[in-house]
Formats: sequence, structure tokens, C-alpha cells
Amino acid sequence: MKLPNKYGCVRKLSGARRRPWAVVLTTGWTADGKQVREYLGYYTTKKDALAALAAYHESPFELSQKNVTFSDLYQAWLDTRKPNAKNYNAAYNNLADLHKMIFRDIRKRHIQAVIDKCPLSRASLLLIKTLCNLMYKFAIDQELVNMNYASLVELPKNEPSEKHKPFTAEEIKELFDNRNLYAAQIALILIYTGMRPGELLALDPATIDLETRTMRGGIKTTAGKNRIIPIADKILPIIKQFDFGALPKRANRLIVMWKRSNVPALQNHLPHDGRHTCASLLDDAEISLKTRQMILGHSSGDVTNKVYTHKTTDQLLAAINRI
Repeated sequence: MKLPNKYGCVRKLSGARRRPWAVVLTTGWTADGKQVREYLGYYTTKKDALAALAAYHESPFELSQKNVTFSDLYQAWLDTRKPNAKNYNAAYNNLADLHKMIFRDIRKRHIQAVIDKCPLSRASLLLIKTLCNLMYKFAIDQELVNMNYASLVELPKNEPSEKHKPFTAEEIKELFDNRNLYAAQIALILIYTGMRPGELLALDPATIDLETRTMRGGIKTTAGKNRIIPIADKILPIIKQFDFGALPKRANRLIVMWKRSNVPALQNHLPHDGRHTCASLLDDAEISLKTRQMILGHSSGDVTNKVYTHKTTDQLLAAINRI
């Protein structure tokens, strides 16, 4: 089949090659009238080469973009985003199998393979897929690709997680018995505030008001950010002398500190279990849903968590002191 003029050509290269079929395009002319040619790519079969040539003419792109790797595109995407885009670094690291791949060559099966073999939680897998979707949106805007293959990727079913479990009453007693140990203090603060581990690490000690027995903190959600966190009577002495400066900067280092402690109650738990324990204790104490949502920073359709009155603060303190 003869190809149209200026369409490009497909040729078979000599020698034993894994991808012997090359697609060549004319990109210009020299001063003496000779063609300037560039290779679009190399393919296993002639059929694949013709399909690639046809796809190029259907959606032309700058040949300088054809070798853009996943990693190249990620760095370019980061440059266009706000600083919090770096929250996707963990998801990017989990996509290491794709880093050196030409982005235009990535298909659903490549992303799906990463998802299928990744041992992380469904929430982490969702973040990986979300990052890929954002990068495809960016690539489409840059006319690098014309289809989002990440949108076709399937995640595992959202089954109840058994990763986190509340502390038992016996374990909480053991923590109080060891409250002179730093790791036990951390666990008790997490249990009696309902904070996420990351919220404790990010807490500004300047927001602690011992007179009103409250502090401000929270991350992640609109309802959870900068919320009032009541200080329970049970942990007030701990908060008064707690060394916030000794906290690690990263959650994974907190887990290491936690596991290296000499407190047996911590060995079968993770820091996030403190938040689960708080939620469970509030439920057992029959605290109203609205109050539980405000303490834990969960969204609510009928509560504006940013607005706190003196009465509201008293209610939060009364609730946390019932557990």
C-alpha cells in the first residue's frame, strides 16, 4: 500500500532486532533541498508501525515530546501545581515501574499492573490512580496524548479494613501505668483527643490553652482543619509537661518510635488506633453524633465546625471527659 505524500514512511531495518519496523517522518528541508527526517518510533510488526503512524496523523504532536517519560511529565506537572502537590510523592514513588516509560506508550494494563501488585490500602491505591488521572489531564492539555487510560483502571473492592483496632480497657490502663514513657504519652494523647497521628505531629503548641483546656489543630478535611480539640481531664497533666519538640517530623518515624518502646500495649497497635479508640469510646458513652463529629473533625451537613461558642466548647469538654 502506497502512503500519501508527506505522510511519512514505514521501513524495516536490517539485522536481528526486537523492533525492526521504524516509522520515519519528514520534519523539514535543508537549504540544498534535502529532507530532514526524524524517527517517530520502532515497532515489532509492520502493522504496529502503520497504526502508530496513523495515530500520529490523527493527533499530531511535537516530535520533541515523543520521548517524554512518566518521570519527566511528573516533574513538569509538579512545576504547575501548588506546593501541596508534593503530597503525591508517595503515590509517585509507588509508580516506580512506570518512571522510565515513555508516557505516550503507557496503557491501562501498565497502571493496572502497579495497582494489582501494590500491597497498600485501598485509600493509597486510590491516591495512585488519582495522581495518574491528574497527569493524564495535564498530558492532554499539553497535547501529548488524547486519551486518559488511568480512568479505565480498576481498584479492589472497598472492604472493611481490619488494619486498625481500638485499644482495650486493659491496654489503656497499662498505658496510664507507663505514662512516664514518651510513647505511652503519645498513645494517650491520641486516644483522648481523637487526633490523627499527622495532626499531632503538625500541632502548634502555641494553640494550647490550659485555661480553657482546648487546643486548635487538624488537617486533611475541611471539617477537620483548625478545629477545637478539647483536653480531657485524664491527659491534662500529660499535656502540661509533654515535650512536643521531641516529636518526629514524619509519621513513619513515629511508628518506629512507637514500636521500639517498652510498652507491651503498643506492640499490637499502630498510632492511628488511638483515633479509632476515641471514636469507639465516644460511641460507647452515647455521645451525640454531632458532638462526635466535631471532636473527630468529621464533616456534618448540619454543623459548621468552624464556629465555636463558649457553650460549644463546654459541651466538647463534657463529652471527652465521659470516656
